[in-house]
Amino acid sequence: MNTFYHACSYAKADYSRFMNVTAKMALHLIPEQLKSQPVFLCIDDTIISKFGTKFENVSKLFDHATHNGCNYLNGHCFVSLMLCVPVWNRDKISYLAVPLGYRMWQKKESKLELAASMVRHVMPEFSSQKNVIILCDSWYTKQNLVSIVKEYPNLDLIENARADSIIYDHL
Repeated sequence: MNTFYHACSYAKADYSRFMNVTAKMALHLIPEQLKSQPVFLCIDDTIISKFGTKFENVSKLFDHATHNGCNYLNGHCFVSLMLCVPVWNRDKISYLAVPLGYRMWQKKESKLELAASMVRHVMPEFSSQKNVIILCDSWYTKQNLVSIVKEYPNLDLIENARADSIIYDHL
């Protein structure tokens, strides 16, 4: 993992192409009879705590899931994009989850902007796909990400809406 992290940080390689290649390979796993089924792009973030402050890009992060009296920790926050493709599993449709990419949040760009950038980067691979649906929790349904739906005719969004969230009309 350290070698991969170092290569992504310092190598002069465009590692973002991994997402496109992986998406293309995953789309080839869809059986012909299931080509009309939707595929899902799932967006989420995760916090990796670090016990120290000398790590590169370490930040003081708020973690709503901790219940130890302190909701702040030192760590890294990663935004992830996963592709779910339909496959057969014992004569029933099941979805195979394939991780496409991760981006570490570094304060110069919001998590929403990171997610939007990853979706835009990979969407050309879905040009022949009839229905691509972004799945995300309510935190991601802000204008930065929701507006992407207007950019692609085959893209929709399903969110885990909260009662106190503003729902943008993206149609």
